[in-house]
Amino acid sequence: MRGKVMQIAVGLVVLGVLGAVTYGLFWDPRPAYTAAPNDAAEKVTDEELEQAADQRVFFGHMSVGNNIMSGMRQIYSEHGVAAPGFVQAEIGEVPAVGEGAFVHTLIGENRHPYRKLDNFEAMVRGGLGDQVDVALVKFCYIDVRWNSDVDHLFNEYKQTMDALEADYPNVRFVHVTAPLTTGPYGIKDHVKQVVGRDDNANRERYNAHMREAYGEGRLLDLAQLEGTAPDGTVKGELYGGYSSDGAHLNETGASLAAVEFVRMLNER
Repeated sequence: MRGKVMQIAVGLVVLGVLGAVTYGLFWDPRPAYTAAPNDAAEKVTDEELEQAADQRVFFGHMSVGNNIMSGMRQIYSEHGVAAPGFVQAEIGEVPAVGEGAFVHTLIGENRHPYRKLDNFEAMVRGGLGDQVDVALVKFCYIDVRWNSDVDHLFNEYKQTMDALEADYPNVRFVHVTAPLTTGPYGIKDHVKQVVGRDDNANRERYNAHMREAYGEGRLLDLAQLEGTAPDGTVKGELYGGYSSDGAHLNETGASLAAVEFVRMLNER
């Protein structure tokens, strides 16, 4: 009888250990994100905001781009400065662009960055390139993952932009690094890193190409901003205090990105 009880006890311990291992491997814990203090409005002047608002801009993006535009509206509101005239256009639609117009388009389908590039080029060549002062397209974090061929993606991006810059010399094409996500968290994420399935590491390989090719004055380094904590610590991942869900920007992150966007628009 005692032997049978011992067998049952050992079996329960083994099941408990197996359960704990399974839990650690397949349940990927996510923290509750606490927003960092938002002092972004103090980092930009009325004059900088006014100068940016006078420009004619075309911005191709998806959800993180929407975060940035929300940050712009917030920053302009806090300063009491008139914001640009935001105009959302569908792919293939070319609105008339007046002074201070900020035309933006949900540029395509996530996970398909080449399609986004094609859509952006078509919009520029379809009439926006003859009207705007600044144009840019931003990939989403989900467009660059661990198995993406970032060398090929960057080459396609650069060839497209080189051709557009040659054909539209009056447009300043701004370039944007691929955004990051938070993490890793839990055993599962760390195992993925060890075996080379690290999304952020591959995004930063793509971003290294962008930094080398475009550098200061031409590059909105969104990934660098996302990975820099308020105390100056820099990691190759989205700082949790700037995020609402581990991938998108909360009000603090969006406002900080908006300030950098404004500054980039004002570069000459």
